[in-house]
Amino acid sequence: MKKIVPFSITCAILLAPMVAEAATIAGTSIIPSTTLIPVAPFSLNQINDGITSDAPPFNGFASNSPSGTITLDLVGDYNLTSFILWNDISVLAEGISQFRLDFFDSSNNLIPVSFTNTFLAPIGQVAPATYNFSQAVPNVSRVDLVVLSSNIGVLNRIEIREVEFTGSPASIPEPNNVLGVILLGAGCLLLNRKNGRGSM
Repeated sequence: MKKIVPFSITCAILLAPMVAEAATIAGTSIIPSTTLIPVAPFSLNQINDGITSDAPPFNGFASNSPSGTITLDLVGDYNLTSFILWNDISVLAEGISQFRLDFFDSSNNLIPVSFTNTFLAPIGQVAPATYNFSQAVPNVSRVDLVVLSSNIGVLNRIEIREVEFTGSPASIPEPNNVLGVILLGAGCLLLNRKNGRGSM
C-alpha cells in the first residue's frame, strides 16, 4: 500500500492558512449611516446590534419614509457572497419591499456586477432572507442599501431588524507569498509521486 497520507496531511496543514475562508460580516464590522430620520426608539445602530427578535420591546431601525438609502461601511475590504436581511420590526407584514444593493470599493468607485442587484424583501416573515450572489463581488468597502419601496401594512415605512453579509477578506497575497504557494504545491506533488514509487 502506498504511504502518501503523511505527505498529504502535511501539505494541507501548510496550505490551509493561505486560503481565505468565508465569514459572517456583521456587528462592529459594519458601520451604518443615513440621512433618514429615525423613529424613536428605533435608532440606526439597532440595524447591526445582533438582536433579531421580533418580540417586545422590539428592536431594529425604523423611519417614516417608505424609501431612502442606508449606507453600510465595512470595516475592511471584502469579497462578498451574500446579503442577509431580517425585515419588519414587529412582523406585521410591513418593512421594506423592493431594494437595491450598490457596491463600492475603498476609492468610492461603483463596482459593476453581472447579476441583478435589485431584490424583493420577505413580507410577514420572522426568519431572515438570504440573497446569494451568483458570483462574489470583489474588494467591497461599502454597500448602499437603497430602499425603493416599503410594504403597506398598518404603516408604510422602512423597518429593518438586522443586516449581515457573508464573504472573505479581500487582501491580496504578496507576489512572494503567491510564488511560495506555487512552489509548496509543486513540492507536495513531487513528494507524493516519489513516495508512491518507493513504497508499496
